Amino acid sequence: MNERHIFERVIDLCQIHLSSNALNASLARLAGAAGFDHYAYFRAHPNDNFVATNYPLEWQRRYFARSYMTLDPVVTMAKRGTQVFRWSVDDVRPRLCRELRGFYTEAADFGLKTGLSVSVSAGFGRFAILTFTSSSLSRAHGGVAGEISGLGITAAAFLHSRMRNMEHLENNGSPALSARELFCLKWSAEGKSMRETAEILEITYTCVRRNLKRAMDKLGVCKLPQATASATRRLLI
Repeated sequence: MNERHIFERVIDLCQIHLSSNALNASLARLAGAAGFDHYAYFRAHPNDNFVATNYPLEWQRRYFARSYMTLDPVVTMAKRGTQVFRWSVDDVRPRLCRELRGFYTEAADFGLKTGLSVSVSAGFGRFAILTFTSSSLSRAHGGVAGEISGLGITAAAFLHSRMRNMEHLENNGSPALSARELFCLKWSAEGKSMRETAEILEITYTCVRRNLKRAMDKLGVCKLPQATASATRRLLI
C-alpha cells in the first residue's frame, strides 16, 4: 500500500465516528496492511499530552516516565510546523549526540526503526502527530512534498478532529455502535440502498440489514431515516 492509499484510508476511517477503541484497532490493522508494524497518534502540549497507539506497552511506559517527548527527534520535527516526513534510525543515528543515539537505539530495540510521520497544528500552542513505524531498516529519511504531502496533512487533521470529538462523545454517553453498523449507516446517509451498501462493503444484504437494525435499536428509533438523522446529529457519522 503506497502513501496515497494510506492517507486516503485514514480519511475514510475518520468519516465514521468509531469509539476510540474501535478506531485504534482500525488504525492498527491499516498499519499492518500498509507494511508497518505500529501506528501512533500523539497530541502534545506541556499540560495536555494524549496518545493513542499500539506501540509496545513497555515502550509507552518508558517514553512518558523518562520524558522522551523532550528528546524525540520526531516530536522536534513536528514542532517546526505542519509537514510530512520519513525517518530512519540508520540515516541519522551516526550523526547524533550520545543521548540521541541512545534514544534511537532503545526505540529500535522495540521495533521502531523507520517511520512515516505527519505533524499538524492542533491550536492554542498544541500540535498533533500521526506516525506509522516499521521494524525493518531502510534509508527513508526526508520530507514528502506535493499532492501526497497535502493528502497526508489532511488525513492527520481529520484524525486529530475525530480524536477530539470522540473524547467529547465518550464523555457524554453516546451509544456505542460498531464499525460495521456505522459504515452501513454512513452509506445509507449517502443515499445508498442496502444492496448497494452490501456491494461496497463486500458483505451480504442480510448482514447490512442486520447491522442497520442493530444501529436503529441502539439509537432508539424505528425507521432508517431517523437513524441516519440521529447519528448525524450526534456526530457519529
